[in-house]
Amino acid sequence: MGRKRLSISLAIVLSISFSANAQKKQPDSLKNLSLDEISIFSKYFKRYKSSQLSDMLRLTTPLLKLPQNIQILSSEILRDQGVYNLNESVTRNVSGTLREELHNGISPDIYSRGGYISPQRNGVDMRPLGKGPLADDVAIIENVEFLKGPSNFMHAMSDPSGSYNIVTKKPTGRTRQTADILLGSFNMLRAAVDLDGQLDKSNKLQYRFNVMGMGAKGFLKHDRSSKFLFAPSLKYKFNENTSLTGEYIFQHLNYKMLSEAQSSPYGYGTLPRDFTLTDPGTRPFIGKDHNAFLTFQHKFKQDWQVTAKLAYVNSGYDGSLFWVYGANPTDKDILDRNLIYDSNKYNVFSTQAYLNGAFKTGNIGHQFIAGIDVNRKSSRSWDTWATATTIYPLSISNPVYSDVILNNGIGGNFESENNVSATANKIHRTLNYISLYAMDEISLLDEKLLISLGLRLTASDGKTNDYGQQSQSKDWALTPRLGINYSLSNSSSLYFLYDQTFLPQAGISADGKMLKPLKGKSYEVGAKKDWANGGWNTTLSLYNIYRNRLITADPTSNLLYQTGESQSKGIEFDLKGRIAKGANVIFNYAYTDSKIIKDDLHPANIGMATPNRVKHIQNTWVNYLLPIEKLEGFTVSLGYQLLMGRTERIPNTTPDKLNDIFRLDTGLGWSNQKYNINLLVNNVLNSKIYSTAWRNKTGDMYYWVQQAPVNARLSFSVNL
Repeated sequence: MGRKRLSISLAIVLSISFSANAQKKQPDSLKNLSLDEISIFSKYFKRYKSSQLSDMLRLTTPLLKLPQNIQILSSEILRDQGVYNLNESVTRNVSGTLREELHNGISPDIYSRGGYISPQRNGVDMRPLGKGPLADDVAIIENVEFLKGPSNFMHAMSDPSGSYNIVTKKPTGRTRQTADILLGSFNMLRAAVDLDGQLDKSNKLQYRFNVMGMGAKGFLKHDRSSKFLFAPSLKYKFNENTSLTGEYIFQHLNYKMLSEAQSSPYGYGTLPRDFTLTDPGTRPFIGKDHNAFLTFQHKFKQDWQVTAKLAYVNSGYDGSLFWVYGANPTDKDILDRNLIYDSNKYNVFSTQAYLNGAFKTGNIGHQFIAGIDVNRKSSRSWDTWATATTIYPLSISNPVYSDVILNNGIGGNFESENNVSATANKIHRTLNYISLYAMDEISLLDEKLLISLGLRLTASDGKTNDYGQQSQSKDWALTPRLGINYSLSNSSSLYFLYDQTFLPQAGISADGKMLKPLKGKSYEVGAKKDWANGGWNTTLSLYNIYRNRLITADPTSNLLYQTGESQSKGIEFDLKGRIAKGANVIFNYAYTDSKIIKDDLHPANIGMATPNRVKHIQNTWVNYLLPIEKLEGFTVSLGYQLLMGRTERIPNTTPDKLNDIFRLDTGLGWSNQKYNINLLVNNVLNSKIYSTAWRNKTGDMYYWVQQAPVNARLSFSVNL
């Protein structure tokens, strides 16, 4: 039977492969039925709700039966919301997550459950030893998987708050070509092409090719940025059970500002929205990111598969920015700017191999996974954050900008002003680890009860040279995992999780020794349910996390000490999917209480909130297909973000109250099987919003990251 395309009002998209037996009549069963391929499309369906992890995260158990709160975001959600990289409003789709927005040009820097969650790319640990990695672009994103809490089945090297994994676009074996154009406020222009197909008639050699280019000016004065991305990938299927996939991703960024940070001695949010510290003549930041992935998969017997991976990441940036360290002692209207040079080169080499399988011992079923991870990270930085001394004054009330000449008119280069190559301006950190893991998921009571028992052994070796201070640390740890999931029905379950983490730290403490690994343990209980035949689902979770060897800063010197412990506890609720015909919804709420509970050296810190804590976060996003025949294909979107009970980026014993955040967004779209047009208006109320706020150690200067005023984006995509 040839390929058929049917457009029907179903809330599913299916790609069903049948063999040549289709000609045989099977009136009572479809068991042996086989067709060539049928693609069923629905104008009511969007991929807001997912039921299965990617194979990058190793587990084959459906999400409903996993004893953990895991949220998956499809690229379709990101497209509907008009975002173009992970540094935008991606966290609005997952309960309790938020970004520290200080490094908008570089790092995602996502926080959840009172901690910094670790980034992964295709299952490879990317947690930085400094800043990074460069933010993933939607042009290469297939899905984003948020794993709440520890995830020992992936790696132990994370904060107990969790991690997220970027699943990049790979060959699918289907022929698809898509082109996208995005126009937006602040002179934004972006174009992308996604090509997917086969290079031979037998469909053994498959390809995927993504390319993207964009340019924009920011809402702050003198801001501008451009980006280019190139991402080819090939997959060769030796047979139905064996394949080899190779991927390469290159990103090049040119951006004027590291972030939209502002500073003032008068308090948070006291500057005009477009005020900038940046001069038009400062050197822009240049970032380059090379990624190479090689994945071999082989299925043997019926239920067993071995996977081996190699990954190499080479990422870096350098540039200059103005920064203000404190108030002018004689005139508060004058900002005493220092010109800072900042550079970082970051490398990751990773090898992974793991085995998945299923077997039975009597009436007891087993889903087994075992593997080994080897990872080497290296980070080299050159910066003048601690040594820049030349002052470039700027008036707050009457700013006058000009092309900057180094040394206040004398001229020269960064070396002549800041001595960039001096020991006092260099950091070199390395971290090597090897980790062995095994987990058995035991099914009892006709698979209603699943018990997960896991254990990971990790050994690490870290070296650091921070501005001439050198130290080395070798550590190892056993981290167990216990998960219990009980199915109340085919569509609902209860779960319990106990998990531990082991996280080596980068840097040197005030006593001259390398920071010791942070250790954490997490307790979580929850309930999951699929509604309306799987059209939408909900997850409710309660957690309690303990961290020891917490790193805190001395409030008078900013030196690092490792004397604290913290506790994070909270409640999270996530709803995602099609709740009614044409209505696709994301709704989440989180209450987070995360604070320092022990600090022998600085007892005044006890009770202080952990960095960037927000007590209440509530997000809603609705995309609705209008049920009007004359307006067939038209959708309306409405969403908001609400953050209440915010605390500062650098906690202190006399915290300032931060304004709540409420941002309202709306949109209008139209689509059919070939075209998609989408108009988004963000911050419709034109609210003046700031995030990621903190004060300097003397308390005379306030810092915050300003967010954009009302702005619009118009996207157009076509299936070629």
